[in-house]
Amino acid sequence: MTVQNAEIADRFEQLADLLELDGANPFRVRAYRNAARFIRGHSRSLADLLDEGVDLEGLPGIGDDLAAKIATLVRTGRLPLLEQMVRKVPASLVAMTRIEGLGPKRAQTLYRALRIRSLEDLARAARSGRIRELPGFGARTEQLIAARAERAATAENRLRLADAEQVARPLAAYLAGIDGVRKVEVAGSFRRRRETVGDLDVLVCSARGAKVMERVVRYEDVAEVQSQGTTRATLRLRNGLQVDVRVVPSAAFGAALHYFTGSKAHNIAVRRMAMARGLKLNEYGLFRGEKRVGGRTEDEVFAAVGLPSIPPELREDRGEIDAARRGKLPQLVQLADIRGDLHCHSRATDGRDTIAAMARAAAERGYEYLSINDHSRHVTVAHGLDRRRLLE
Repeated sequence: MTVQNAEIADRFEQLADLLELDGANPFRVRAYRNAARFIRGHSRSLADLLDEGVDLEGLPGIGDDLAAKIATLVRTGRLPLLEQMVRKVPASLVAMTRIEGLGPKRAQTLYRALRIRSLEDLARAARSGRIRELPGFGARTEQLIAARAERAATAENRLRLADAEQVARPLAAYLAGIDGVRKVEVAGSFRRRRETVGDLDVLVCSARGAKVMERVVRYEDVAEVQSQGTTRATLRLRNGLQVDVRVVPSAAFGAALHYFTGSKAHNIAVRRMAMARGLKLNEYGLFRGEKRVGGRTEDEVFAAVGLPSIPPELREDRGEIDAARRGKLPQLVQLADIRGDLHCHSRATDGRDTIAAMARAAAERGYEYLSINDHSRHVTVAHGLDRRRLLE
């Protein structure tokens, strides 16, 4: 079982929230938040570093206590202090702190004064005018809480793209290593590179569906197998993310990839274009009558409707089809196009490297510029970064 950096960061952030709600020392709470931010942005897997025998205490902001907790989490998948705090702090308090504008103190006030036990309770209290009667709350605040609580109560749990990447890549690599698998693609909003991802749609090109299904349910991060057939399985991973794995034959892989990449609006527009040409397009291929006439690749799908291939990132039905018809598709920004970074922090404040090390790394990437944004005013006491040192 490999615990990803995003999962460690999530657990530390959750622990910080619970400790703050419980009235813990602010410095202790801040230590967990800072560690979570560092871990989430770290380029190496902490699990891999531990396997290599690296002492995590040498990492910025990671002392012996945090290093021990990371090691326990990586080794066992558990964080005992977090489990203790989950039992101690009411879940409704935690849910309320995720509402914009409600910090721990306000959440505690609502919990005690109005006996709020769920987001639905919170929304009802706001609608009934009971919140505005409390000290520190007004009519405007109550209106905002009502709207935000109702949205949060029905909101889909989504992962940030960078966190989903840490889940998707090892899963795709695992599937690609199964005998008989020719190709693996993660489709859906992940492939369109949306900012957040609700679930993962994974397509596997193979003629051995039952074999793939047998192996996929044994993946180390699977917490629950919700369904399993000969060509499809629905899984719930340890971090709560749902994954649908489908095995598709090579003759239909391109059509399936186009279909499951989406978006829904883009797919509908392309299917209408196919129908206008006497074709039927779905996840099983491109058909004229009952005969499959294409769908092996996405290029075949687009060519069949008279379009050049449209990059997944543009498939939102927001003008990309008309632009493709006219040969005016915008060119996507590539990593090689980045000429510099404009908001970086050095070790003097929130970063983990010296300015010299950052400058060398920027030069190695071929950057033309690098802007260091150390905020000197509020770190003078904490870090000793006075005007003279900042200028140095």
